[in-house]
Amino acid sequence: MAKSARETVGARLRRLRQARGLTQSELAKPRYTAAFVSSVETGTRTPSGDALRYFADRLGAGADELLGGSSPREFVQLDLELVEIAEEFLAGNTPSAAPAMLKLARRAERLDRQRQAGIAWLWLAGYAEGDARTKYVAAAENALAGDAPPYRAMVVPLRTSVLIAWGETQYALHLLETCHDELLREGYPQPSILLTLRACLAEGHLRQGDLARAGGYADEALRLSRGDGELLAELTRGHVQVCRTYLAAERFADAAASISAAQDLMQERALHPAIAQCLLARARLRGHADDREGALADLVAARDATAPGDTRALTIELAGAFRALGKLVEAEELLAEVGPEIPGDDPLSAAVRFELGCLALARGERETAVGQLTAAAELATGLGARSVLARSLEQVSVLLGASGRQEEAADLLRAGLRTLGAETG
Repeated sequence: MAKSARETVGARLRRLRQARGLTQSELAKPRYTAAFVSSVETGTRTPSGDALRYFADRLGAGADELLGGSSPREFVQLDLELVEIAEEFLAGNTPSAAPAMLKLARRAERLDRQRQAGIAWLWLAGYAEGDARTKYVAAAENALAGDAPPYRAMVVPLRTSVLIAWGETQYALHLLETCHDELLREGYPQPSILLTLRACLAEGHLRQGDLARAGGYADEALRLSRGDGELLAELTRGHVQVCRTYLAAERFADAAASISAAQDLMQERALHPAIAQCLLARARLRGHADDREGALADLVAARDATAPGDTRALTIELAGAFRALGKLVEAEELLAEVGPEIPGDDPLSAAVRFELGCLALARGERETAVGQLTAAAELATGLGARSVLARSLEQVSVLLGASGRQEEAADLLRAGLRTLGAETG
């Protein structure tokens, strides 16, 4: 295979510059800087069509030569097809998208387009499970092994998902943090990959119960996020259309820059489940800081960013946020919406009972509150819902004690504490 087909745009630019005896500064001036040339050569930035034409003119080459050799149309079309198949994944059409993406990955490998192959393997890994995910992650690592650090870093979040499935959560978080810190230390603060790493770190620490660290990474991730799913989808469609227009006009360098921007947006769109967890982490931190309005706004946004089938726990938490603000009607409506969807053997059923008890208490309906909170504690005991059990015991014991029902309160506390692993007298 010809050398130009194996090289990235940045590597090709460096080779041609050095062959002509130019420094980065000499190539860049007067329009660009040496730092910009360096970032293109190392792969941390994708040059625009104008930049490619400028460099090509300075080097006495064609823009198409910089882009990819003798068949730039084929390479841009490969990127365009990758984005189109990724859209099918995001639309939930995995059964049809997976074989199409597998075919594209293998075609990219035959063309020696290792970056495109690696990105294709990553999309496959993101929608696979078990051994298939492990296999696709390994293929992506192999394809991107010789690429620039930000592209190699794209594999790390999916590699850590494999580690978490193996029970290696602490090592997975260490790997994410190491990758994040190395990119910053080595001068590769590429926003899209930093967003991905920070969102995954926030999600991981939240699941470990470390709200402080989860909240810190969540804040950093959300500052880099460009908007909700609808906005990102609209921006993606715009870049794809511009790419098609440039491709029809045989302006291949401009087409490549446009489709690269679309791929960047697709990566962020695929990240939205983790972004939802970032919003959840920030909501809980705001709740602890008594910023109830801020917490409510983040919970609403988190629920909107979560797939419809995965919103039950968030809906219950959102009901609690409405209740804390005195918006009892809204809280009741949410509980009425989610309650029938939750079977009795699901730990979330205890959480619904707890919220119904708190709602009754907020309305001054003490006996109803006692009944609901007692039921929540009993359910939580049987289902192992420790957090709900602890909160229910705290509330109902106070209510029972205030009603002179100390013995009933003691029995309930004794049973609950045994479940929580405490000593009882």
